[in-house]
Amino acid sequence: MTADEVVTELDQVVELIGGSPRAGQQAMARAVAEAFETGEHAVVQAGTGTGKSLAYLVPAAIHARSRGPVVVATATLALQRQLIERELPRLRAAGMETTWAVLKGRHNYLCRQRLGDAQEAQQSLEFEDSRRRGTLEEQAVAVHEWAQSTQTGDRDDLPIEVDARVWRSVSVSSAECVGESRCAFGEECFAARARMEAHESDIVVTNHAMLAIDAIESVPILPDYSAMVIDEAHELIDRITGA
Repeated sequence: MTADEVVTELDQVVELIGGSPRAGQQAMARAVAEAFETGEHAVVQAGTGTGKSLAYLVPAAIHARSRGPVVVATATLALQRQLIERELPRLRAAGMETTWAVLKGRHNYLCRQRLGDAQEAQQSLEFEDSRRRGTLEEQAVAVHEWAQSTQTGDRDDLPIEVDARVWRSVSVSSAECVGESRCAFGEECFAARARMEAHESDIVVTNHAMLAIDAIESVPILPDYSAMVIDEAHELIDRITGA
């Protein structure tokens, strides 16, 4: 598909969500589409209000149809949520048959094995006075209740904010994980499900740190992809170095 055809489809999406064509957004979409087509790098700096997300998501979705998945890496969880909850649904609402998934580090997902261990530890506690049952214990109870119904196990889907200590008690890092094949809950692993869903999606939304982890781990984290978009690229060096 040519750059002009990409702009035409972009304009249709923008119109359907009540917007109007913007020259900067169209120019960016053309640049992204041409980079995808030629396999060359493109660096784009665009001001606030340009509509950057749709300017790369529309050509990414079109490219993925015939060439395979496109990875979109962001620096912040806030932008990830914006893409997943607002921008990508707009593409589907405009008639683009696009699938997507978000892929995060293992520690962002509930671990069923660790959850069981935490539950046993919690049940073994004896409170002499109910007033001793403080915020951390209340949060732990809320997490266990949420665990019974969650479909994702994603910390960001928790309806409440929980202390990092509470979340650590029900999650594991990659180094701590025994692996799906050796875990009693391997077939129910939330992190494994997220990775499988990502491998079957057109657009995979992840973060800068995962790019570093994928590069240094012996087992690939990201699916095979045909192109990559790095949003918030001014933060890439710090995020990669930190990972």
